[in-house]
Amino acid sequence: MLSIVFGLIAICLGLWGLITYWWYMVEVVIAVFPLFLIFSGVVAVMAGIKNTGLVATIKEGHEDKKEEQEIKIRKKDQ
Repeated sequence: MLSIVFGLIAICLGLWGLITYWWYMVEVVIAVFPLFLIFSGVVAVMAGIKNTGLVATIKEGHEDKKEEQEIKIRKKDQ
């Protein structure tokens, strides 16, 4: 029961603050929106890279280069 009362008081104070200082809320939304777009864009690019298998291809390329270098080193040692 006590949590319901505190919840209602918090809602009332939040609505009062939102109505009284709504320009500040608009400024916060304007400031956060570009950050949200950047973050969601990075997440989308990472998901796209994961789905295309590009990471696996890059790893395979590095493994192939390492094998070639090891073969060259073995040839020089002989």
